[in-house]
Amino acid sequence: MPFGSADYFDNNHKQTMKHFKADIPSTNSWLMSHVRELRQRGEAVPDLWAVYTDFQSHGRGAGHNTWHSTRGCNILTSICFDTGLAAGDQFLFNLWFATATRAFLSRYVPDILIKWPNDMYVHDRKLAGDLTEHAVTGGRLDYTVAGIGINVNEETFPREIPNPTSLFLETGVRHDIDTLMDEYLEVLRAHRRQLSMKHRESLREEYISHLYRYGEPHRYRVGGEEVLGIIRDIDHYGRLVLEHHDGSVRVYEYKQIAYLGLGGQGT
Repeated sequence: MPFGSADYFDNNHKQTMKHFKADIPSTNSWLMSHVRELRQRGEAVPDLWAVYTDFQSHGRGAGHNTWHSTRGCNILTSICFDTGLAAGDQFLFNLWFATATRAFLSRYVPDILIKWPNDMYVHDRKLAGDLTEHAVTGGRLDYTVAGIGINVNEETFPREIPNPTSLFLETGVRHDIDTLMDEYLEVLRAHRRQLSMKHRESLREEYISHLYRYGEPHRYRVGGEEVLGIIRDIDHYGRLVLEHHDGSVRVYEYKQIAYLGLGGQGT
């Protein structure tokens, strides 16, 4: 089998793989590199191919963010998906991945909310965040790599991180990372059939029903200016639809708008 030892699972006759690396610069970078090698050799990309690690020396978050994690304390993983989606429908993957991840975390902590576009929140604190990267060929997604960090047994965080939490801080219970990782992949496999265009509306409804700050007036930063607004929707392209205090409705791409009131900072 390629690229070292792995655990193998069978789901509807599709083989999936799980690799553990004790120390790695970035799970997303590692997996993207190995998927490109497969493609260059003309080989198929295994759906739900995962790599996870105890420690990332150059872990990445969305944009230019980095991800803090104490060695061996948390889930740090990247997973490859062969979605078959059109490039213009890539936000459907975000809807699916967010709702499936929320379903997994809700087994341990109630009231998990999805902070647009890709973070998991509980009690105004960040429990998990992901970084999704798509490879596009001929107007379709050739493959997608979704990396996620889930704070599991973390007890303390650097002061510059404004609003973090972990499963341990929320429940007082420590968890075995390998066991949780297997369970997470199991949940993703169970939800895999929902990743299709025919489930778009149901995924969208589920995403919005658990959307952080949905339908509530809050402060945001837009173009250096503080505004009061209400999240009203997510459009087809995954943009945030915000109703401003004057009644106008505008849409925002990621990084065009920042949430205020989180640990005293915008995020």
